[in-house]
Amino acid sequence: MLGGMLGSGTPFLTARWLDLGLVTWQIPAEVLRPHLPPGLEPDRLATDPEGVAYVSFVAFRFLDTKVKGIAVPLHTDFPEVNLRAYVRETTGQRRRGVTFIAELVPKPAIAMVANLLYHEHYRAVTMDCNVDEVGEFRRMRVNIELGERTHAMTLLGHRAPVMPAAESTEHFFKEHEWGFGRDGDGELVVYRVHHPQWQVYPTSLDRLELAVDFGELYGEPWGVLDQLAPVHVAFAVGSEIAVYGREQ
Repeated sequence: MLGGMLGSGTPFLTARWLDLGLVTWQIPAEVLRPHLPPGLEPDRLATDPEGVAYVSFVAFRFLDTKVKGIAVPLHTDFPEVNLRAYVRETTGQRRRGVTFIAELVPKPAIAMVANLLYHEHYRAVTMDCNVDEVGEFRRMRVNIELGERTHAMTLLGHRAPVMPAAESTEHFFKEHEWGFGRDGDGELVVYRVHHPQWQVYPTSLDRLELAVDFGELYGEPWGVLDQLAPVHVAFAVGSEIAVYGREQ
C-alpha cells in the first residue's frame, strides 16, 4: 500500500486488492516500539495483557492500479507482500490502523517512486502470486526469490466466502481504515483507505504452509518471527479500494 499520499477530497490511488493472505504473530511490544512513527503505540485485542503487539505478513494481488486516475502501462497488475504492524494513536482521536515495516513488489519503478516520493520502505524482488481452486478450496501460492532461496507461502481457504462478525479476530486484523507513516522529516502522516468490509475464505493455521526466513527478508529484529509460531491466519476476498490524501 502506498502511504503518505498527497492531496485530499479525491483518491490519490485506486485499485483492486484481491486474495489477501494475512499471517499474524504476537510479539513483545518492545520489539515493535522503535519502528513506530511518532504518536503511535502498539494496538492489541481487548483480551490481551499490556506488553504485546501484533505484526502480519500480508500477501495479495494488486490489480487495475491507477494513480490520480492514470494507469501506468505494465504497472497496473502485480503482487505485493508486506510486513505490517497494528497501531493506534496515543492522543486525540485514538484512531486504530496499520503501519508498514517493509513492502516487497516485483516492479522496480514502483519501489523507486514509493521510496523517493512517499518515504515508504519498498524493495523490488523477483516474486509471483498465483490463485486457483482445488476441489472445495481456494488456493493462494506466493514465491519470493531473495538470497539463495525461495521464500514461499501456500494458503487454502474454503471457496464459499463468509462475513466475519465485527467482534471476531478476523475482523480485527483485516479491517483498518487508517494507515500511518512518516514524512521526509520523520513526522507522522495519516492516510485513509476506503473499501467495503471484506468477506473471508474460511481457513485455519493447519491450512497454511510457510517457508520464509524473515531475518533474510526483513533484517533484524524480524528474525524473531522465525522462532515463533503464528497465532492467526486469514484469507480475505478483497475488493476495490481507494486511498485518500494525507493529513499531519
